[in-house]
Amino acid sequence: MPDPHRLELSPAAKRDLKRLPLSIQEEIVFEHLPQIARDPFLKTKPLVGTLKGERSHSFGRKPEYRIIFYTEEDLITVTIIGTRENIYKRAKRRKT
Repeated sequence: MPDPHRLELSPAAKRDLKRLPLSIQEEIVFEHLPQIARDPFLKTKPLVGTLKGERSHSFGRKPEYRIIFYTEEDLITVTIIGTRENIYKRAKRRKT
């Protein structure tokens, strides 16, 4: 198995995480972030348009959640975490 990438959360992503229900926070920290760190291209989709270069990891049903991140060599930076609703508009605003 390849070495996991280093993973960091932007200050805004840390705030996003704290706003979510505790059970979802735990699921993200113990399941989804380690999965992304092991292989950032598995079960993720590349984004297009103004978010080109970033990837989206989705999970959950009603509500559906997204983790948006980008990679640079062995570093993964999570930029935004939240429900699917309006997440891409929020991500675009943060990028500008």
